[in-house]
Amino acid sequence: MSPMRPNIVVIQADQMAAQALGAYGDRAARTPHIDALAADAAVFDRAYCNTPLCAPSRASMMTGRMPSDVGCFDNGDDFPSSTPTFAHHLRAAGYHTALVGRMHFVGPDQHHGFEQRLTTDVYPADMDMVPDWQRELADRLQWYHDADTVYTAGVSQATVQQDFDDEVGFRTLRHLNDRVRANRAAGEDVPFLMVTSFIHPHDPYEPPREHWDRFADVEIPDPKHPEVPEADQDPHSHRLRAMSGFDLRDPTLEEVRRARRSYYAAVSYIDDHVGRIRTRLEELGLLENTVIVVTSDHGDMLGEKGLWYKMSPYEESARVPLIVYGPQHLVPRGRYANPVSLLDLMPTLLELAQAPADRPAQEAGGDDRGAPSPRHGLSLLESARREADGRSGPEDRDIVIEYLAEGTLRPQLTLVHGQYKYVLCPGDPEQLFDLVADPHELRNVASEPAHAELVRRLRAELDAQYDLASLETDVLASQARRRLVAEALQQGVSRHWDFEPDPEQRYVRGDFWSALAFGQIRDAEPVEDSQ
Repeated sequence: MSPMRPNIVVIQADQMAAQALGAYGDRAARTPHIDALAADAAVFDRAYCNTPLCAPSRASMMTGRMPSDVGCFDNGDDFPSSTPTFAHHLRAAGYHTALVGRMHFVGPDQHHGFEQRLTTDVYPADMDMVPDWQRELADRLQWYHDADTVYTAGVSQATVQQDFDDEVGFRTLRHLNDRVRANRAAGEDVPFLMVTSFIHPHDPYEPPREHWDRFADVEIPDPKHPEVPEADQDPHSHRLRAMSGFDLRDPTLEEVRRARRSYYAAVSYIDDHVGRIRTRLEELGLLENTVIVVTSDHGDMLGEKGLWYKMSPYEESARVPLIVYGPQHLVPRGRYANPVSLLDLMPTLLELAQAPADRPAQEAGGDDRGAPSPRHGLSLLESARREADGRSGPEDRDIVIEYLAEGTLRPQLTLVHGQYKYVLCPGDPEQLFDLVADPHELRNVASEPAHAELVRRLRAELDAQYDLASLETDVLASQARRRLVAEALQQGVSRHWDFEPDPEQRYVRGDFWSALAFGQIRDAEPVEDSQ
């Protein structure tokens, strides 16, 4: 094992769409720090989440397994503590592992392999958000996404989300100091994994004034196609609109523009945090041996097709930024067009850490081209190498996206195959989009004779991967179990699962001079005498 295994910093923003970053071609974006990382990084232009919803997307990302394989279907679902995450794997391989910020763990295990967790989460850890597929969508649950956040978007001097992310940013920078202190005290360089996870630019869209003002003279584009697809072609989008209340009232163009400006401002706020983290790594002499990953758990529709937030298989919702920056001998720089997904983060981190491969992924096997099953990950570094030397192209590996939460009444599966995206949900019409000829997904060609054979093959691939009837049965049974558990735990004395950080023990305690010496990190640059 190499003594110079890299440190790894994963920066995740919530609901940060790839199309809202300068690094992904948006000229209105104000994201200079992310763009600078991307200029010297591996940038994956077709990266997808494996479900466009917070908790199951993160559970999937951390385990390298599909949400249905983990048993984490929605935002009111936990996943077993015995399921290994990349934090478990790297910790077992000798890494110090820390989580700073949001991860939307539901259930009593609020660490899932991290040795340290430095903040609580912004949302509760209880089973408060369990969907009910046997309930009419018009019978709205209290926690559903609400259209009001579009109508009320705008500048706020302080919000829960700003308070949370400011704390996440502060504790991230201090934790980097602490890794230097700990290594110096131990007399060895122990590599670390730090996952820093922010809640912005997740709705409500309420950015600070400073970031809102950055767009005073910027022409942020309006939604390219705000028209809602026909209900007989896309009932899922109409269900999502009804669930959030957009079926009752559409925002005006002025309200849409204010919400989009607020979102872009919130992305700029995240970019500032990314810049501070990189600067601190550089100041501490860590940057040359650190890999930085910038990503998100899903995107945001931002008014396209009359939709907001996520929960949709359309590109704006399902596509995420995925940027890997690091030493050139570890990270093959460039832009990569082959489809990848958040499942690929686990094997990427294991490769970087020189940790043993994840056994479930090994056992999953692949096809004769060496491609993994669509339900298991492939190291992003290996994906980039295969693309660069011509061993694989866009059609050699498929990506699966599941949606098993609120806003649907049956399992929805999406298969990304080369330039095509195929969507299957029992009771809904099949959808097929040619993302090259139709990048905005306006024309469903599933029923056209010219695509009949392709639809048959893609349907056969999903049928080989999933038993939809059994999956639906499993989801319904899970919902019923969790509703019972949630209701029972609300009776009598409630004991919430929310994580409470340990009390600080970092200041002068006991040995005065030793505490001061441990806390000091000298500037590498000598101080010049002013006389």
